[in-house]
Amino acid sequence: MASVLRFANNEYFLSGNFEFDLVSQQNPILVDPLWKGTKLEEHLSAFPLPFLETKKSFCLVTSGSTGLPKMVVKQWNEIEEELVYWEKKTEIQSLYENIGTVHVQVPLCHLYGLLWGYLLPKRFGVSIDVSPSSENRKLWITSAPKLQSILSLGNPLPESAVVSGMKFPVPLSRSLRDKGGISVLEIYGSTETGGIGYRDPLRQNRFQILPTIQTKFKSESGPEETELQIQSPFLSLESFLLEKEGWTKHSLSLNAYYPTGDLGNWSELGWFLLGRKDRIIKHNGKRVSLDRIESEILGLALPGEFLCVPVKDNFGFGETIGLFCTSQLPTSEILENLRKELPDSHVPRVVLQKESIPKLPNGKPDYPTITKLCNEHYRQIQNQISILKNQKQIDSHFSVREILESILGLKPEENKHLVYDYGMDSIQYTELILKLERKIEHKIPEEDKQTSYFASLSGIEEYLKEKLYLLK
Repeated sequence: MASVLRFANNEYFLSGNFEFDLVSQQNPILVDPLWKGTKLEEHLSAFPLPFLETKKSFCLVTSGSTGLPKMVVKQWNEIEEELVYWEKKTEIQSLYENIGTVHVQVPLCHLYGLLWGYLLPKRFGVSIDVSPSSENRKLWITSAPKLQSILSLGNPLPESAVVSGMKFPVPLSRSLRDKGGISVLEIYGSTETGGIGYRDPLRQNRFQILPTIQTKFKSESGPEETELQIQSPFLSLESFLLEKEGWTKHSLSLNAYYPTGDLGNWSELGWFLLGRKDRIIKHNGKRVSLDRIESEILGLALPGEFLCVPVKDNFGFGETIGLFCTSQLPTSEILENLRKELPDSHVPRVVLQKESIPKLPNGKPDYPTITKLCNEHYRQIQNQISILKNQKQIDSHFSVREILESILGLKPEENKHLVYDYGMDSIQYTELILKLERKIEHKIPEEDKQTSYFASLSGIEEYLKEKLYLLK
């Protein structure tokens, strides 16, 4: 037996080469074709490939936020047990009945695509369509972002869809409900774990854990926040991590519980997923999932890409939420949309807009770089606050228009909306609030800043007249 590196595009599977590798005593190491020609390919060729001892075993190559490869070993019996479980379920049988063809919008070289877009359709005798544009309106194997994109474009939706990869956004669920007709099944799991649970995101807030899964919950900060640990017949017990000396094998004993890294809370109704353990911060005294915020933003169908990262102050104490995006919408309009869907503790305090999202060689967001950029932007805001606090030129004799002119560098028009027409950024808005507070010698309450008063020039003037004192 020999390990063979395969840049496994969809044709590799549809042509039968995957099965041929397995039966010809070759252990394929499946890599996303997007890795080809990148630094990740260099990582894979820097050392001899790991040796797999079991027949019909293969590796799925993944990477974390660092971009370093991890080879997850899959034994065929793990794959077989999961396939048998799903194909025996009545609701899964009904998905694949009388559809002729399933439209697959996810890569087959990832576990979710391999199981739901390739192996299960073959079990049910269903043809597989991987073309970018398809007239298939029966069943899609897809993701929440792809489904959101189709919905935003106003294109026809399928009757049914299977999704995975992130917690399905509540606003998107509402939009699909209003659209009518589409049934969504969300699969919960990872490359290492295989399927852990499922839910109908239109009707269920919690995942139903599969009966074959044994669970244990490790408390993180009280009963409302526990880490899910599992034993499962689908669980991979071996993996290889790339380290300085080469590929290092990591094994899990049969009786051990695998820590998923997912936090949430458990009840008889199921598992409520908060988010990844390393993506939860404490903000305004509350634990906040950055994954949840990203999911909620996706469901709002705002133009552009949005990513959330933790941002620290200059002294390293406390964290707030940074939002990095490619949207051309004014910051205030983005925040206004978020406040409609999220509690105040989940609303980002720092918004940084750029033309593109920094990416790792594997195509995933480069969270370390994004975090660095948002922190630098936040420091600029804090420095601006420090400078403004030491300036004495703004007093009660200045009009609101003069304050705006000092910030914008131009004279504001009488009936022109401030935030939407002038596109103020985070630093300019911070300067506006500080100068207004200096003018009135009064702290503007945080909740007041979030009202419609501060959307326009006339609104600010009205606020000062009604809530604080009469302007002359």
